[in-house]
Amino acid sequence: MMPEEDIFEVKISDISVTTVGFALILKPAHFSSKEVVPIFIGPLEAYSISNELQKIKNPRPNTHDLMISILNQLGARILRVIINDLVGNIFYATLVIQFEDRILEIDARPSDSVALAIRVGCPVFMNKKVFRESAVIISSGEEEQPVVEENPLKQKSNLEILQERLQKAIEEENYEEAARIRDEIKQLKQKDN
Repeated sequence: MMPEEDIFEVKISDISVTTVGFALILKPAHFSSKEVVPIFIGPLEAYSISNELQKIKNPRPNTHDLMISILNQLGARILRVIINDLVGNIFYATLVIQFEDRILEIDARPSDSVALAIRVGCPVFMNKKVFRESAVIISSGEEEQPVVEENPLKQKSNLEILQERLQKAIEEENYEEAARIRDEIKQLKQKDN
């Protein structure tokens, strides 16, 4: 299991429709940040997450509802979700499940993991490294109040031009361009290391 100091809790900020599909937007849960992580997801997962967030119940269970029913019948429960890796543009997640006296870690897509997590009310965590590599900066007219005094993920960066382009892409909801710029920033950071 990943060390606790390497992860932090995130929450859903939005589900957006973009020119390239749906994006699940995650932000830190316990501190204020203009940075968010967009994860592109399929329409069925976006529908499932949106319905659950809006408390819309389907007449028949969808796949995520079915999974929760199976886990409940087995006496298993989801303890947490961890978005733990990013390879290229593909995010990876782990479902941490308690079954009898065992803790199981199951590889899963972040979209399915989040859809399950919101159904059972368990926390979603993200690896700090994944956040730093994939976060994009957004700005809005209103500032959120911080829950803790400082942002533990704050990184010093001399990439102001790319950050400004990234911010503009997010403001224009051009998440494809934002992801491309995010990758450029990632490459520049790797060169600096």
